[in-house]
Amino acid sequence: MSEADTQRRRSSRRAATGIITCPSCGGPLKPDAKWCPNCNFTGGDTLRLFPHDPPPLLPILDAVGLLKEHDIHKIEVARENLRRRFPQFRWKICIVTLPRETSLSVFGFWLLNVCPLHDQETPQERAWTILLLLNPSTAQAAVIPGYAAEPFLSDDEWKAILSDMRKPWSLAKPAEDIVRFFKNSRRHLNVAWKRYGTRKSGRKSS
Repeated sequence: MSEADTQRRRSSRRAATGIITCPSCGGPLKPDAKWCPNCNFTGGDTLRLFPHDPPPLLPILDAVGLLKEHDIHKIEVARENLRRRFPQFRWKICIVTLPRETSLSVFGFWLLNVCPLHDQETPQERAWTILLLLNPSTAQAAVIPGYAAEPFLSDDEWKAILSDMRKPWSLAKPAEDIVRFFKNSRRHLNVAWKRYGTRKSGRKSS
């Protein structure tokens, strides 16, 4: 598939779902919006909130040192299984300690947009990134999808995935929580993919 075809599918997918939301207030946004009409949030606000230079957004960015070597192995195996099913997505994990009042969604939005590209990562791959952000000090978690990945699942669907991941939340077994996140994401994406295919077939037959 050519890049032009990908862009057309991406645009039609966005228009069909209408689930792009503001990272600050969660309100709906148009695909080409420069700021949120509900809370006036703009991407530039994150530069004021987080003025430091971020590191490259590694596949696993564990700033807390929570994961052991065997944890990373489990996560990589689960991520590779998910990548084979949905190769367009780039799954990344960031574990960081932040004050409770810090919005993980806004912080993750800043990471996706400001972190330097890692190794041979391309801007297109960054757009297809799905970032799982964990704050073990507060037991909070958030999912921040790139703009190309965002339309496939709604905020409510991501919240359901996170809720199920965190029911047995245990800092002693972080890899199991992350693997559960991948499995739940795959299940929801399978449903979303079939749903999109049904809509597309309906449009062709009408």
